[in-house]
Amino acid sequence: MKSPSPLKIGIDGRWIFPAISGVGRVTEKLITHLSTIDRENHYYVFFSDPVLREKYSRRWGDNPRIRPIPVPWGIFSPGGQWGMPSRIEKLELDIFHSTNYFLPLFLRPGVKAVATVHDLIPLKFPHFTPRAWKTRFHPVFRRVLNRSARRADRVITVSRHTRRDLVADLGLPPEKIAVIHNGIDPAYRPLEKEEMVRIVKRKLGSADPYLLYVGRFDPYKNVAGLVRAFAGFSRNRSDRPRLVLAGHPDPRYPEAAEAVAELQLGSRVVFLDGVGEEELVALYNGARALVLPSLYEGFGLPPLEAMACGTPVIVSDRASLPEVVGEAGLLVDPESTEALAAAIERLWDSAELRREYRRRGLARAAEFSWEKTASETLKVYRELAEEDG
Repeated sequence: MKSPSPLKIGIDGRWIFPAISGVGRVTEKLITHLSTIDRENHYYVFFSDPVLREKYSRRWGDNPRIRPIPVPWGIFSPGGQWGMPSRIEKLELDIFHSTNYFLPLFLRPGVKAVATVHDLIPLKFPHFTPRAWKTRFHPVFRRVLNRSARRADRVITVSRHTRRDLVADLGLPPEKIAVIHNGIDPAYRPLEKEEMVRIVKRKLGSADPYLLYVGRFDPYKNVAGLVRAFAGFSRNRSDRPRLVLAGHPDPRYPEAAEAVAELQLGSRVVFLDGVGEEELVALYNGARALVLPSLYEGFGLPPLEAMACGTPVIVSDRASLPEVVGEAGLLVDPESTEALAAAIERLWDSAELRREYRRRGLARAAEFSWEKTASETLKVYRELAEEDG
C-alpha cells in the first residue's frame, strides 16, 4: 500500500511576540515539539517580525522540515487578508493552522484550516478586559471569531470548559471541536535547594519565604484581589511574608499597584518584569505556594508549571482551573477575600499540608506534556488530510 504524501502545513508564528505571552508560548512549544515527533511532514512558519524570524530560524535550523516564512503583514493588517491567502496558495499548503482564533478571512476553499480558541473571555465577559482592543471593538471581534470558527475545518480548544463555551455561545457542532490540553516543559522540575537559593537570591535579594503570582495584570486575573487577600493574611504576622508578582506590567491596568500603595504594603510586595525561564523555574521552586485567583481562565499554565516544580497551588474554583488542577491544589472562591486569605494561611502555616499538595501536584503535572499536545495536534492534521482523500 502506497504511503500518503508528506503534508505541507502552515502555522501562524505571528502570535509569538517579543514579550512572549501565553498564546506565544503555546505556539512556540507546539512548533518545537512537532519538529521533534514528526519526521514526515513539512512545516512553514509565518513571521512578520524579522528579528523573531531570525531567532527561531537559528533555533530550528537543524531541522530541514521547518521553514520560517517572512511576510510583511501583521496579524491584524488589512493587507494580510488578501496577502496571506495568496502566499498560502503559492506555497501549496495542505493545512493552515492559526494558534489563536484569527484566520485570514479570504483563505482559499482548498486549504484545510485549523483555529485554536483558548478562551472566550472578550466575548462572554468584556468587562474582564475593559481596555483590550477585542473589548473596545466587541462587535468586530464577535464577527471575526464567528467567521474564523465557521471557516475552520477543525477548532482546537485547550480545555473542556472552552469547548462547552464554543458550543453554547457560538453554536459550533461538538464533533468539530478537538480538546487538546497545553503541555509542560521538562525545564519545569524540582531543583536542588542550592541552585534554587542562588537564583532566587540573585533575583529577589534574599530567599526568605514568599507567595508567587505569575501572569498578566488584566482585571480578570484578579491580582488586586490577591493583594487585598495577602494584606489580610499577613497583617500582624511576625514572619513578614512577601508576595512576588511576576509578569509584564501593563499601564492599562494599574489596579494591583494601586492596591499595594493603598494598603501600604511597600517592599513586602515585589513586582518582577522580564523573568527568564531559568529564573521562573527557580521562583516556582522557592515559593511556599503559587496563587492564581483568576475569575476566568481558558487553561492556566502557571499552576501546571508550579506543580511540576513541586510547589503547592491555590487557584480559583472557576472556569478551566479545576479541570487543570484536579484534586492537586486548593480551590477557592476568587471573589472572597476572606476565603483566599484563609487558604493562603492554611498552606503557609502547615508544612504537612504543603508536602501533601507537593506530592499531588507532581503526580498531576506528570499527566501533561508538550509532546502529548503536539502528538494530538498532529492527529488532527492527519485526520483532516484523510477527509480530503
